[in-house]
Order: sequence, then C-alpha cells, then structure tokens
Amino acid sequence: MSTMFIFLIGMMVFYVWIFNYTNQLYKEIDALKREEANLITQNRISLVELDRLSRADRIKQIANTQLDMWTPQPETLNVIITSSRKNS
Repeated sequence: MSTMFIFLIGMMVFYVWIFNYTNQLYKEIDALKREEANLITQNRISLVELDRLSRADRIKQIANTQLDMWTPQPETLNVIITSSRKNS
C-alpha cells in the first residue's frame, strides 16, 4: 500500500514537473515568435528606407548640391580609346 502511495506521489510530482516545463517552453516559443515578428517589421522598414534613400532623383540632387557634380551635355562627352597592347 505504501509503495502504491509513493508511486502515485511520484507520478503527480512528475506530472507537475512536465506541465511546468511545457508551459515554460510555450512561453519561450511565444517570446521568440514576437521577436521574429518585430524583426520582420524592422526588416520591412529598412527595405522601405533603403528604397527611399536610393532613389535616382535623390542621388542626383545630392550629387548636384553637395558634390558639385553635374550631368554633361551629350555634345561635350569625349570618348578616349586607348590601346592595351604593349610595343615589343
């Protein structure tokens, strides 16, 4: 009879331990899913920001105002062709 009682107590302790461990794992999974959602959102925000910063009109405006660069007229463009062969 006492063996049966100790076995039942042991099984109850085991059940409570498994239940607690499972709850802990669910909490960790939930936290990781929230973190994943936050990272996905941050990634989307970063992609939108990258698209905004790499727009051609923005780059041209920065080149004109900050770097004093300008687009040459087609008539002023010179093409120089050099020979890559060495004279022996």
